[in-house]
Amino acid sequence: MPWRFEVLGDRDVANSAASFPLVGLLIGGCLWGCWAVSSRYLPAEVAVLLVVLTLTVITGGLHLDAIADTFDAIAARKSVAEKLGIMKSPTVGPFGVASIVFCIMLKYLLLKTPLAINAYALVLCPVVGRSCCVYAMYAGKSAMKDGLGRVFIENTTSWILLLSLLAAISIAAAFGVRYLVILPVCYAFTHLCVMSFGKLLGGLNGDTLGALIELNELLFLLVLNVRQGSM
Repeated sequence: MPWRFEVLGDRDVANSAASFPLVGLLIGGCLWGCWAVSSRYLPAEVAVLLVVLTLTVITGGLHLDAIADTFDAIAARKSVAEKLGIMKSPTVGPFGVASIVFCIMLKYLLLKTPLAINAYALVLCPVVGRSCCVYAMYAGKSAMKDGLGRVFIENTTSWILLLSLLAAISIAAAFGVRYLVILPVCYAFTHLCVMSFGKLLGGLNGDTLGALIELNELLFLLVLNVRQGSM
């Protein structure tokens, strides 16, 4: 905060993770506003694309960059150290490019059906993604000796996780109890990813955390489409 002049330590930074679902709610509110305005004057397909573009702009494209780095590293048949080096490289490989393209395409396609019913998915999608990220930081270990990701991973306590989870549950329940069913599915998926990243990359870093946000947003929308398609 601009009015805080003292130097913030690692624990101070990590404590902010408790508010990640609230940050997701704020982002979701911006997406909802974008949809409410654009869908009134433009075709639905164009409005959905503008929503996806707005999400990319708000996050600065950092999570898309993270998912590209993560998939480039996983696809490489190299040692763990070399894979981590790939994630630090400013260049993007073919798997990274493909992951960005598929991520944007899937998000666009998976948003169309829920938005035809209501715009709740826009609000809850960023909330669930960031809540799962907090769980990953709590359950995983750091693959790096430096970086912002290490600060969160090594200092996220059970209290931070609990506060984050309670916030996510409260927000989801406010929009409908049926949305709560998707939350444990995303948490289970996150746990599997944490274990997989531990074996493939030696742990988690900032890129894998950003990738998990993107992947859980997609999973949330995917499950939501399945549930609505079966109704």
